[in-house]
Amino acid sequence: MKKIFFGLSLVAALGLASCIQDEPLNSECDIEQAMVLTDDPEALFFNASQAVKDVPSADTVITFFLRDDNYDENRLKALAIQFEITPGATISPENGSVHDFSGEGVRYRVTSEDGAWHRDYRVRFSLTPSLPTDLHFEHFRPEPNGRYEEWFEINSENETVDMWATGNPGFAISRSSATPEEFPTISWDEDRIDGHCVKLETRDTGPFGVMMNMRIAAGNLFIGTFDVANALKDAMAATRFGLPFNKKPLRFEGYYKFKPGPHFQNRTGVIQDGRVDEPDLYAVLYENTDESGQSFTLQGDNVLTHPNIVALARVADRVHDFEHWTRFDIPFEYKKELNEDLLKRQGYNLAVVFTSSIEGASFCGAVGSTLLVDEVKVICEE
Repeated sequence: MKKIFFGLSLVAALGLASCIQDEPLNSECDIEQAMVLTDDPEALFFNASQAVKDVPSADTVITFFLRDDNYDENRLKALAIQFEITPGATISPENGSVHDFSGEGVRYRVTSEDGAWHRDYRVRFSLTPSLPTDLHFEHFRPEPNGRYEEWFEINSENETVDMWATGNPGFAISRSSATPEEFPTISWDEDRIDGHCVKLETRDTGPFGVMMNMRIAAGNLFIGTFDVANALKDAMAATRFGLPFNKKPLRFEGYYKFKPGPHFQNRTGVIQDGRVDEPDLYAVLYENTDESGQSFTLQGDNVLTHPNIVALARVADRVHDFEHWTRFDIPFEYKKELNEDLLKRQGYNLAVVFTSSIEGASFCGAVGSTLLVDEVKVICEE
């Protein structure tokens, strides 16, 4: 359970002697990484890197996705998981102990070093779900504390796929009194193509944002995960773009409306006269392992520039029209040849990204910039 403490420390020195209080016991109780202990990881996974998962601080369900061309439930009946947990914490059942994961998974409890806190996790194995490519934004639910909304999709196998993330958890830190409709990313049905759309609005983060030099929060929605533990110390690393994908994308299409906020400001809050805010809408296909075969995920500082990027479709002529829906239909531009074998082995990730301020990741933009998005599709090769 990540908590943020603010305070002052005082060290007093008297003469040649000093007195230093004992460090307080750690009150955190998180699983930070989980690793499947197996001599043959490729019997379970498409590549060995998938046997290791970094665990975002907001997650309590840890899912390892199995290869679907070599599935054997018996391989799950005696597996051990090694966990990296926060310093001083303990975990039950015992770290590295063998369990049967062929059912709904195994539950673990992590208890903080000071004994005052605990957190429950479920570790499970599942076949890699197929990512839906018709994106309607009709499926959303309140997060466990009811502060903001979370989006999900239903794929062709009628499975729930938790594929969408937002920066709303970070905004919840900066504006603790915000109501659900005041968050940067919300569902919207007052104006839409069909059913619901998603509304992204750049918001002021208040006094806390000024103190942290993070004065705005752009509305965003993206395929991937958001690690709230990194939201303050490394905002770019908090956004982890993309999930495994095994189709060749050809076109990126959908509808949007946009209006810029009245005053564009830089990160220090200085108004930039003459600057007008812009939205950003794009889709990226990229290789999800690095040169050494380790798992790789695009982040906020490299999502459009990293050499692992294979194909990109990005809306370039951004229309400022909040009265009428603007349709976009953008071909994927391939920067390198697609490897068909790698594609079958889930060696690529797909990310779809929307934001109400194009420089929002750098905390530059205009409060009030608003982007509506609806009925998006990633058209793929049959």
